[in-house]
Amino acid sequence: MHLRLLHLGNIALILSYCYVCVQNKTTNKVLSVPVTGQNDLVFNEGDNPCKVITKYCKKISKRGSEETCFDQLHSAVLPQMTHTWSNFKQKLRIDASFFINCNNKVLKTPEVITMDTENLGYEANKTDTVQDMLRLLQRAMQRDKEALATFNTKRNELKLSDTEKLELYREAIMLLPNNLFIVDQLGLALLFLNQELAARKLWANAVNRELWGNPLQRPVSRYVKGLTSRPWYNTAEYPFIARLEAGYSDIKEELLYNLKERSYMFTEETENLHVGGDWTELRLKSSGYGFTEYTQYFQKTMSHIRGCGQDFTSIKFSAIQPGTHIRTHTGPSNERLRLHLTLLHSGGARIRVGTDWHTWKEGEIIMFDDSWEHEVIHSGTKIRAVLIMDIWHPELPSEKRIAH
Repeated sequence: MHLRLLHLGNIALILSYCYVCVQNKTTNKVLSVPVTGQNDLVFNEGDNPCKVITKYCKKISKRGSEETCFDQLHSAVLPQMTHTWSNFKQKLRIDASFFINCNNKVLKTPEVITMDTENLGYEANKTDTVQDMLRLLQRAMQRDKEALATFNTKRNELKLSDTEKLELYREAIMLLPNNLFIVDQLGLALLFLNQELAARKLWANAVNRELWGNPLQRPVSRYVKGLTSRPWYNTAEYPFIARLEAGYSDIKEELLYNLKERSYMFTEETENLHVGGDWTELRLKSSGYGFTEYTQYFQKTMSHIRGCGQDFTSIKFSAIQPGTHIRTHTGPSNERLRLHLTLLHSGGARIRVGTDWHTWKEGEIIMFDDSWEHEVIHSGTKIRAVLIMDIWHPELPSEKRIAH
């Protein structure tokens, strides 16, 4: 049994979570939440959970405290429903709005947080593309690895609009309410469609459900609890960084030569993370796959990398042109930290990690945790190019340092 103390005005409530399955034909009770000193909060088959909580709070709360009651009960019930999702999703009328807030809940402020799609420009019936993607996801849930690979390939190749992504992930969250990638993508779709309040509420609820530890730190594949978490790191604390910076001139020289003589090696970013401008990459090492054939064209670069005595999980060049906006996103895991050795930058480009904006300076390294929300805006006039290197989080035990 899990206990939680809630303070609603002058009322202290202790919740204990109790699951009541349908035992016979005389009851249709799906979930009962005992509340000390009050009647149980009961959910029956076909109930809309948001409406049940709203009605319950009106009965037990003092005037003006219904909103606090709703928010706390909503957060308390969420993890119970999502933990044993299969017990509830077919029996209760739950849609994606429950993961954010109640669509019909009237707040005393104008900041009503909803999943209202009336003005977002898509039809009530899902498009064929979204239907196909959902079918792939359903197959993937049955351990169909080919379907999962196809889903991941198509979500990039199809270049879904933000509206289509909202369609897709608001349905996908019904299938996989605790999937880090899907929860993050639904929030991003809302964010990019100017529903930031809804996005932030969704991610805050995900933290309440212990999917992540911070709404701004949302690794989309793996989240390891207990690791020190901060957006930016002090490079002076890592001696190997000075050795890498000492090789700046050699690395820059090789980059410029290959940009001119072998531009075909640099390929477009494939995950559709940027709008405007141009973003190209060249991988020297891929996580889980090792070094690529392109290392032969960067002999001096590889010499400096090997000479610094650091194990990098992935290494790549990244170049963006003026006018590029790399939209808000997060990396796959908090198991790593990311370094940028600045090779080309004459000004005008900046990066936000968490809430703080930084910029680049040629010959210097910046270091951050890319599992935190980040974005890049380049409003300068010339190319910005960096060598990106990932290292293991220093607190991650060696036996858990497995490249994926």
